[in-house]
Amino acid sequence: MKVQDDKIAKMTAALLSGGKMLSLHCAKCRGPLFEKDGKTTCAVCGEKFADVQKAEAVKPVAARDVREILAEKLQELAAQLRNETDPHKISEILVLMKSILEALEKLGVK
Repeated sequence: MKVQDDKIAKMTAALLSGGKMLSLHCAKCRGPLFEKDGKTTCAVCGEKFADVQKAEAVKPVAARDVREILAEKLQELAAQLRNETDPHKISEILVLMKSILEALEKLGVK
């Protein structure tokens, strides 16, 4: 619990010093970003962002985007499987495809 308490203490200090919590997360530690005096910083790890546009680049990926990426990877693997003759590589591809299908199912894709 000590690590969690330290993170909360750092975020609290950022708020009390006048920082505004943003709806963006740090790419390094996934902590929330704070803005103060025109500077965007992660209160947890101290990572600094030159401007908000750079911070915008670390927005979490939407579930829809993840589904699209997984569907593309599944198609790529299917194309590889079509041409593969090595039984070991076929097995590897099938394991990957199964993992992707399970992930898609968890994301609500049937």
